[in-house]
Amino acid sequence: MAPPRRLPLAGPDDQVPGWYAIASSRELRNDAPLALQRFGQRWVAFRHATGVSVLVDRCPHRGVALSLGSVKGDRLVCPFHGFEYDPTGRCRLIPAHGPDGTVPKAMRVEGLPAREAHGFVFAWWGPVPDELPAIDWFGPELEGCVGPYETWRDSDVGLSRNIENQLDMAHLPFIHRNTIGRFAGGPEVDVETVVDGQRIRAFRRGGGENYIELRLPNIWLNHIGQHQRIVLAFAPIDATHTRLYVHFYQSRLTVPILRDVVGWIMTKANERILGEDLAVIHSHDTAVSPELDGTEVLVPSDGPIIAYRKLRKQQTEELSPALEPDSDSRSTE
Repeated sequence: MAPPRRLPLAGPDDQVPGWYAIASSRELRNDAPLALQRFGQRWVAFRHATGVSVLVDRCPHRGVALSLGSVKGDRLVCPFHGFEYDPTGRCRLIPAHGPDGTVPKAMRVEGLPAREAHGFVFAWWGPVPDELPAIDWFGPELEGCVGPYETWRDSDVGLSRNIENQLDMAHLPFIHRNTIGRFAGGPEVDVETVVDGQRIRAFRRGGGENYIELRLPNIWLNHIGQHQRIVLAFAPIDATHTRLYVHFYQSRLTVPILRDVVGWIMTKANERILGEDLAVIHSHDTAVSPELDGTEVLVPSDGPIIAYRKLRKQQTEELSPALEPDSDSRSTE
């Protein structure tokens, strides 16, 4: 893989490096490429024998979208002149020059390290370390669960606004007063927040086994009692738009018909709840959440949001210089 040396940023939300869930595995077919708008850029994803690749959606020959092409074995085929690119983005064949023709070294497509796990396609955004960490976040929490049952919605605010909405326990009796807010236990909430590396976990004191957890950069888990889990991925389309993927899991019912009925019901419920959230968060005066600078007056029940903003600021200050774009990020090696 030949990633761009310095990737241009979509906005301040994208300065936390790491594995971003950028698409659902169900969106990516085995026999066709998938066009994606993520991080303010166009990408193409495709499956092959050794995994998945996420490349810039532009053929370096004449600049057309590779996502309009096809998948041929382990190669992505350009729709314009049939140029064939391997999983690393290197061009291996120019049909007009024959099977033994020379391929210029510069005829390659930049891309992002990519993996598929837990029902998502992940791409690494940010400076690439010598050894990429494993994506092993969901072992114990999803053990024995059936799923995922999936739905998704697009949001017209940035990544941080959507994340903070899901870290906000105090809004449930108000935004969701006709759905899950009826079980929130009243407007008073005493929140405990624990930060452990890239994880922010929040408990409602007296809430039993329930907790929510953000796993930076863009995965949220809702641990509901012993038998239900909701995983939400915030895929950054650009600085002011986000795709929200919701995966529901449960471990109580395993009989195929019954579990699918429950999965369908919960999917519809999650769609309604997301709609309630979006109707309000789309009214934010800024699409990206501010820093802890007094622009918004936060209160103790905002503990998880405060922790998130602190962690985001810390990582931005440490790593943003390495993420700034070059004037020309295209390598010709």
